[in-house]
Amino acid sequence: MKDKPDKPKNNEHRLGQHKKGEHKLNKPKKEEYKLDKPKKDKHKQPGNQESIQTSSQFLFNQYNVSYTVNVVGIFYNGETIEQATSRFQRDVEIANKIWTINGRSCIRFDITKVIAPGLLANPDGTPRFAESINPLELQANTGIINQIIEFYKKDITNPNHTIFVVYFKGNAFANGSVGTGGIQGNSIEFANGHVHGRVIMADRSIKTATNDPTKQFNTLAHEFGHVLFTRLEAGQFTMNDPSPTAPYVNAPNRPLDWSPAIHNNDIRNTMWPVAFDVTNTSILPIIDEIQCIQARKSPLVMVQNLFMQ
Repeated sequence: MKDKPDKPKNNEHRLGQHKKGEHKLNKPKKEEYKLDKPKKDKHKQPGNQESIQTSSQFLFNQYNVSYTVNVVGIFYNGETIEQATSRFQRDVEIANKIWTINGRSCIRFDITKVIAPGLLANPDGTPRFAESINPLELQANTGIINQIIEFYKKDITNPNHTIFVVYFKGNAFANGSVGTGGIQGNSIEFANGHVHGRVIMADRSIKTATNDPTKQFNTLAHEFGHVLFTRLEAGQFTMNDPSPTAPYVNAPNRPLDWSPAIHNNDIRNTMWPVAFDVTNTSILPIIDEIQCIQARKSPLVMVQNLFMQ
């Protein structure tokens, strides 16, 4: 079964293979942690095609302009609010470091809320793990992920400029991916800027197969790329990687990637289809200028002229 034609496909990021099961969104004991919200600025506005000049010479001399996206972490993995907050801050910090070029921010991801409702439950009350969440539930706008995001979205100040990141306990999802990301909404909503981003993460997205908590991967930064590259071309959604080093065609690893156009062929690029261990933050994957230009056009991005504060 496929999503409706008007819905964009999500992408998945792999590390290994696993197994299957079923779902229910339990009423959470709501435990959440709010970070200081960024000051509202009347000069902020959604990113759009006209707001960016595509000359790279101009792009990285814009000291007076910032490009930001709000992010919300929802942890259905049993972690306490303190653990969830620490983990989300770590993931987002890595993403912010990767989403820079020559030390200057391309896109900044600002945490606005972290929520830790406990474990997701099956209908019989037993815990539900990532391994039982199938590809349809990861992709469909009417599945369990949609239910979770819609449940919390009403409490978010600016959901149209937000990426919701949902974490599940377990090493990987039923199809073997450790992360998946895309846009929630149809083409009309997208054109009007009324969409939000969605990323789904399994525990192994930041740990090794041995669940070493000291290890860190670039999975969240990679999935943010799929969200921000989603665009309309001739009225149809695409999330193809715009980089000149895409698509992914590297023969030895090609079987790992079933969607080569949305991934990058440069092993140093964060859109390479296999997760990087980025525990050593002095050696991080990169994004290039063309990827930055495309990401800044996303309707999720808020553009702020810093000289007008």
